[in-house]
Amino acid sequence: MLKYKQTYLNALDKTRSHTASYSNGVVFPGGVSEEADASEHWLHLLGAFGFGQNDFECLHATGALVTPLFATNPIRRHVALRITAIRETFEELGLLICSTKRKEDRCGLWADTISDIDVKYWQSRVSKDPAELLTLCRENNCYPDIWALHYWSNWLSPYKARVRFDTAFFVTALQEKPLGIRANNEVVKVEWETPWSILEKNSRKEVQLYPPQGYEFRRLSEFSDVEKLAQFAKEISCKGYELLYPVHLQTKDGVIHLLPGDYSYPSNVDPSNLLVLKEDNKTILELRDTSQALHRFETSEKEVVLVTHNYIPRNHINMGDQVLPLNVTTIH
Repeated sequence: MLKYKQTYLNALDKTRSHTASYSNGVVFPGGVSEEADASEHWLHLLGAFGFGQNDFECLHATGALVTPLFATNPIRRHVALRITAIRETFEELGLLICSTKRKEDRCGLWADTISDIDVKYWQSRVSKDPAELLTLCRENNCYPDIWALHYWSNWLSPYKARVRFDTAFFVTALQEKPLGIRANNEVVKVEWETPWSILEKNSRKEVQLYPPQGYEFRRLSEFSDVEKLAQFAKEISCKGYELLYPVHLQTKDGVIHLLPGDYSYPSNVDPSNLLVLKEDNKTILELRDTSQALHRFETSEKEVVLVTHNYIPRNHINMGDQVLPLNVTTIH
């Protein structure tokens, strides 16, 4: 069965609910990149296990699409952001995606994990100081299993969002469900679910799916086998993707957030400058021109809906034609 780890943020803690990103929603483990994640010491550690420059360069192919998040030294950014993902997953869930195997012994699609450590102790140390992940690895003779993480997408929050996030998503696959998951105090509930199950719960309004999560669950649901998903993710990872940056289009009865490839998406978009388009005399449905390519979120007073039609992504999954309601009332 295809399963994915999801984190439920605490909606009952009033202090947290006012400040949490995507509070009361289903989100993927993750967090803020830290300076320690980009330390030169990681390259030395990985080198001690037999990994060299060619291994780092395979993370980003020559001629790959590059978003601003990776524009400065893409290879080093790919290494650092994978370490961020591994560190944050450990901080939040106690799941340590690390390996003790040398390069010549490393094979297959599955990520390695380490559980024979004092998880609570190290979670506390790493949460207080991100540089302590390097100490953990040195003391336990292991390294972050960055080649088991495959670059999946890059989302940037709309310009008008209260808090903006420039987020890289990575996919990894575990051969067995790990033991000893120990969530920190930011997490209310951790579950292993299929993408279809989460989408069904969303349709029944049992969970909330904010736009990036709803979009990615829908893409993941195209696969019925986790090994095939991991293989696909590995094959496309180094190719790069266009930035998923929603552009605000004000309509007569709501807002459309246009995504790249939509017939109304403007050319030469600059995410650092506010761009608001207006079609005040037309409704959302009147602008849903099915004779052209649609790739958008439609936001009305009632709901947010993901719409794709005649849209073919670059280097990624074609989800076909769909109108998928998400259980959130607005896009911030």
